[in-house]
Amino acid sequence: MAKTSFDAQKLLAKRVLRIGDSAIRKMMTTGHKVAGAISLAQGIPDAKTPLYIREGITELLKENDKIGKYSLGPGLPELRQIVADTISKKGNFSVDPDKNVCITAGAIEALAITISSIVDEGDEAILFDPGYPPYIPQVVFSGGTPVLVPLQAENGWKIDLKKLQAAVTPKTKALIVCNPSNPTGMVMGKEELDAIAALAAEHGFFVIADLTYEFLVYDKGKIPTLLAYPEIRDRLIICYSFSKEFSMTGWRAGYLYAPEKVLEQALKVHDEFLLCAPTPSQYAALVALTKKPNDDPEGLHAEMATKRELICERLDRLGDLFSYTKPRGAYYILAKYKKPDIDSWAFAMRMLNEAKVIVIPGVACGSQGEGHVRFSYGASKEKIHEAFDRIEAWAKTL
Repeated sequence: MAKTSFDAQKLLAKRVLRIGDSAIRKMMTTGHKVAGAISLAQGIPDAKTPLYIREGITELLKENDKIGKYSLGPGLPELRQIVADTISKKGNFSVDPDKNVCITAGAIEALAITISSIVDEGDEAILFDPGYPPYIPQVVFSGGTPVLVPLQAENGWKIDLKKLQAAVTPKTKALIVCNPSNPTGMVMGKEELDAIAALAAEHGFFVIADLTYEFLVYDKGKIPTLLAYPEIRDRLIICYSFSKEFSMTGWRAGYLYAPEKVLEQALKVHDEFLLCAPTPSQYAALVALTKKPNDDPEGLHAEMATKRELICERLDRLGDLFSYTKPRGAYYILAKYKKPDIDSWAFAMRMLNEAKVIVIPGVACGSQGEGHVRFSYGASKEKIHEAFDRIEAWAKTL
């Protein structure tokens, strides 16, 4: 019997073929093959997971016979209760841990199961450009169309409210807000959140708030919360990660807060794809929230503020090569390079291969990111210094 030729590519699902490879994964994987390369690419805090969390989970591993087993699908009841209490306090309204909260494998899973549950074929989702790279493929994978609203690069990456309003159509299903922003470090103020809430209330679309970096605002700034808008309470969804605030990137723990009808559907996707977030990680998150010592109230915040000043100082010394807007939150800088004859992928690859420094090409964050590269200053101060020493030497060869 003749063997039938087999072409796996022809049999793959169209939804997976219409999304590209992750730029962050590609740069990190490629950079791993360059001996001695220093990463200022992925958003990983250099600090260890705090000692009190590591010691707390060590004791639980010895004592708790539940820690190696599945948890309930939505997560540990005591962890969901603390999350619900936290949101209730911030928003001044009652949150039901059983009806409104699911513990997830980081904010990225919370985003994925949310978008999978609300975005359908033909729907539109409004995203800010530049923005966090995974938003676009998650929308496309679900059959939706990303509608990109360009931020104002020459005005501190602020939102152009007229362009935002013009982006809303009858097909708009959701708007994703990352505040503070990855990749720009921009912080949305009350005027911008007022406009977002008013548009959502008028046109009836969901607002998905990615609050991964909400804890990290500099210069004693305060960030307004979308929980303060009762008119969008029935359509507000929050995705949060323990990864950055508690240096727990490898633990993969976060949560989803959503209206009951949304959470009911998101839990279906969560259950079929993941079943439950890793139980040890959920207990680590529980320790993070309940056992935090009072003798270091700023913790990671103070360290990142110092490193923000450091990376800005080093970029200032490279004024002939880069310009940038100083971030007001998070720990990223989207720097514009002054070499118009080269695209950001090529620029990032040259920096990797010639300077041995890994960064993210700006175009990965959207069309407005072209001509830029994203630096993360989550790395140690020593690595930041070494990376910029290399970049300074490399710049002289360009």
